Amino acid sequence: MAQFGHFALESESLDAILNEACRLVGGALGTELSKVVEVLPDRDTLLVRAGVGWRPGVVGFKSSPIDPASSEGFALHSGKPMISVDVEHEHRFTYADFLKSHGVKAIVNVPIPGMRGRLAFGLLQVDSRVPRAFDENDIQFLTGYANLLASAVDRLLVFDNMQDANRELERRVALRTAELTATNARLQAELVERGRALQLLQHATRLETVVQNLPFGAALVGRDGRVMVANPEFNRMMPRGLVPSADTEKGVEWRCFDLTGKLVAPYDYPSARALRGENGPPQDFEYTSGNQEPLWRRLSGIPVFNDTGEVTSALVVLVDIDADRRLAQRQLLLAREVDHRAKNMLSVVLAALRLTKADSMPHFVKAIEGRVMALARAQSLLAADKWAGADLHTLLRGEMNGFLTAEAPEPRVSLDGPAVALPPGAAQPLSMAIHELATNAIKYGALSTRGGLVSIGWQPLRLADQVPALRLTWTETGGPAPEPQPGRRGFGSRVLSGTLRDQMGGRCSMDWQTTGLVCIIEVPLVADRPLPGPAGEEPGELG
Repeated sequence: MAQFGHFALESESLDAILNEACRLVGGALGTELSKVVEVLPDRDTLLVRAGVGWRPGVVGFKSSPIDPASSEGFALHSGKPMISVDVEHEHRFTYADFLKSHGVKAIVNVPIPGMRGRLAFGLLQVDSRVPRAFDENDIQFLTGYANLLASAVDRLLVFDNMQDANRELERRVALRTAELTATNARLQAELVERGRALQLLQHATRLETVVQNLPFGAALVGRDGRVMVANPEFNRMMPRGLVPSADTEKGVEWRCFDLTGKLVAPYDYPSARALRGENGPPQDFEYTSGNQEPLWRRLSGIPVFNDTGEVTSALVVLVDIDADRRLAQRQLLLAREVDHRAKNMLSVVLAALRLTKADSMPHFVKAIEGRVMALARAQSLLAADKWAGADLHTLLRGEMNGFLTAEAPEPRVSLDGPAVALPPGAAQPLSMAIHELATNAIKYGALSTRGGLVSIGWQPLRLADQVPALRLTWTETGGPAPEPQPGRRGFGSRVLSGTLRDQMGGRCSMDWQTTGLVCIIEVPLVADRPLPGPAGEEPGELG
């Protein structure tokens, strides 16, 4: 096992490491068959990645879905070793046909764990052609090999990620690094490290124009973490002259994250690792100085050595990713908001279908159609402003469009009020409420007669506890005399009660005067801040 551990640390071939492990464990346990099965990136499929003793067409080719009823699926799910003493008398699991065709009678599976928060790589399996009760020593032996394989897999994965991330950077600085190395050989041994770095840069003047105009920041950093020479883009993003992990000034906070989003300690920052002579993958970090908003940067570092192999400095590359990170966060929030609003709209549509009453199917369809269109208009306003809110005047014009001066021979509706931006959560409920008031006015109120008028006025206000709110007054004149209110509550009344009061935390009052209906609506303009005081009486009856 010690020899294999040394081999696994030196080898650059994962297949060679896996096959050597299969050969060693099979020989040690006295079985003819052993293998490593890998969990593929889809996390639903197993592939026989390596093995000994198998006929052609198995290793590298044989794959199968991860079946919870199989011994492999059980071991991966539980994270524990699994033993089948005799598969012919095993009733817990199912087994692949190629195992039976090879005469496998007993199996032991040991998970190969994932490192650094990754999921399990796969399983180390030993297969016997005779029934066999593998004991605790066998399990401990295989577990030791599985852990060595896990470390080897992690090392090669980290190496591959680092190579991919730095390949483009290495291409750009290859010429410069070569010149720095050649110049470094000519420097006198007594020069201090800072003098050496400055001399190296002087001998790289042919690249100065390119470096000065790079779209990302590049700098040479000394052993103390201070920037010695940098291009303008680096100075713009890092004006303090110190890279993350070296800045100890008060009021500055660095937070660095790896590619999986895990917080990284300052000791493992790319710049700190480069100054220790290590190569590491690029990492994202944010810093805050005083009251400044956090800014996102991507940092990577490459060590620079002298002719004796000592680290003299580090080449640090800095990329501005602040806009990209904020855009990604905005898109995530927008997707969640769209999902939330879509679910709310479906709930309202279902409620309308259940509660709308009509004496015929055409009347039923017309009523539902009007209510759904009110929701659609509010939805369009929200989408136009990227779900940041909706303009109240635009919302009212959309609902009352057919009765305004520009669209009708005579003015039937007047709108009077300042510009008010409704929060996203208020647009749809208020649109439904206005639609129900308009429907009631068309059927029974001021808009049911030729001379009737509807006046809609509004004004923002602040209540006793400084909650921003909106007061909207709906006034009908010139319509028929109001009839006594019926005893039941229609869908319109439920909308006013359920949306304005229960959903938005607002208030609604109705007064059927001799001149027509007067409805006063008060709603908060801040999400999750209901209006203070009593909720008010139930609104009167609407059809």
